[in-house]
Amino acid sequence: MTLRARLAVAFFVVLLGPVLLGAVLVASVLVTAGPPEAQLDQANLGVRMAVAARCQHLAATAHGLALETAIRGDPLAVSPADAPSPWVLCGVGPSSVPLPPGNRYGGLAARAEVRGPSGSLIGYAYAVQPLDQAFLDQLSAAAGARLTLLDEGGEAGARLELGASQPLPLALSTSPAPPGEDFPVLIAAGLAAGLIAGVLGWWLAGLATRPLGVLLGAVDRVAAGDLTARPRVGGRDEAGLLSHGIDRLIAEMQESQRLSVTDALTGLGNVRHLAESLRREVERASRFGRALGVLVLDLDRFKTVNDTYGHRAGDSVLVEFALRVRGVIREVDLAFRQGGEEFVILLPETDVPGSLTAARRIGEAVRERTFTIGHRRGVVDHGAPDVMVPITVSIGVAVFPRHALTGTEVLDAADEALYAAKAAGRDTYVLANGVVPEQRSRASGGTTSPATTAAG
Repeated sequence: MTLRARLAVAFFVVLLGPVLLGAVLVASVLVTAGPPEAQLDQANLGVRMAVAARCQHLAATAHGLALETAIRGDPLAVSPADAPSPWVLCGVGPSSVPLPPGNRYGGLAARAEVRGPSGSLIGYAYAVQPLDQAFLDQLSAAAGARLTLLDEGGEAGARLELGASQPLPLALSTSPAPPGEDFPVLIAAGLAAGLIAGVLGWWLAGLATRPLGVLLGAVDRVAAGDLTARPRVGGRDEAGLLSHGIDRLIAEMQESQRLSVTDALTGLGNVRHLAESLRREVERASRFGRALGVLVLDLDRFKTVNDTYGHRAGDSVLVEFALRVRGVIREVDLAFRQGGEEFVILLPETDVPGSLTAARRIGEAVRERTFTIGHRRGVVDHGAPDVMVPITVSIGVAVFPRHALTGTEVLDAADEALYAAKAAGRDTYVLANGVVPEQRSRASGGTTSPATTAAG
C-alpha cells in the first residue's frame, strides 16, 4: 500500500470514521429493537460497541497526550483539564475506583503511561469523556432506549452488563425511546458520511504526500545523473526546508563535479576530463563514421620564462595562452591542460586539412602578439613597466581513424608529432607519421619549410 493510501485510511478512520460507525449503530439498533427482554440484550450490545469505540478514541488521545507530557517532563496530564471526577477507566471497570454511597462517576477515562528519557514510569496521562447528558444521549441512541447513570448504591432495575468493554453502571429507564421513523434517512446519511469520509481522506492524503512526490522525483533524477533537477517546493514548512536543502546539495554537487574536471589555473579541462572526453569522442566518431582531430601543444622554451620572470609570471602566460586558444577554436572543440605547459585540443568531425588549419590558427594567435607579464623577478618597484615576452608554440597533429584506431593511440601519435615539431626547430606544427606541411612565414607571408620558419 502506498503512503497516500495509508494516509487516506488514517484520515478516514480518525477524522470521520466515528460518524459512519455511529450511523451504522443507530440503524442497527432501530432495526432490531423489540420487546423488553430483547431490548435489554440489544442495549447491552449497542452500548458495549459504542463505549468500546469511545474508549479507543480516548486511548489514542491519552497516548498522544503522554508523549507531549513526557517531552515537558510532567508526571500528570488530564484532557480536558476541568473534567469532573471521579472517573471510570476503560478496560478496567468501576470497581477500580470505589465510590461513596450516593455518588456517581463524572467521566469515562483512558490512561496512558508517561515515560521519562530513561524509559522509567514517571506518571500518567488521562483522556476523559465527561458523563454528561449529551454523552448519555449518544449511548441511549446506541441502545435504542433511554439510559440512566447509576450511583454506587443505585436502585434496582434493568441494569446493563458490566465488563472490560463496558465499565459504566447504566440502567434502562422505564420509558424506552421509540424507534425512529426515519430509518431510510439514517441509512442514507450513513452511506453519505462514508462516501464523504473516503473522498475527503483521499484528498487530504494527496495534499500531504504531493510535496514528497516532487522531492522524490528530483532525488531520482539526481541519482540518475541529472544535476539540473530541482524540487521546486516552496513554503516555510518541513517540505519547503527540505526542498531548499536538496537545492543546496545539488548545487554543491554541480560545483564539485565542475572542479573535478577543470584545471584550476586556466579553466580548461584537466587530465581526468581529457581521458573521458577522448573516449566519448572516439566512440562517437567511430559510430557515425566521422573524423576526430587531436592536437597536442607545448609552449616553446617555457622554462626560460619561469626562470627569468618567476612562476607567477609563467602562470599569467598560461592563463593568457588558454584565452587565445579559446578565441580561435570552435565552440564544439574541447581544450585541456594536460600538465605544465602542455595542452591538448579535440576537434570533433574534423579531418586532416581542418586539423592543420586549426593548428596554424593557434600558432598565429600565439606568435603574432607578445604576452604581457608583470615586472621582472627581484624588481621591488611595483610601478615598473610591464614586460612584453614573445611566446611560440609547437603542435603535433593526428586524426582518428587515419593515424590510429583508439583514443590512446591517436593521442600518442599526436604526441610523437609534437616531438617532431620540436626537433624541426619549434614554432611549427607537424602531422603524425612525419608529414610536415608547408607553413606561411611570419615575415614575408610566403611558404617556407618548418626548419626555415623556426630559424627565422
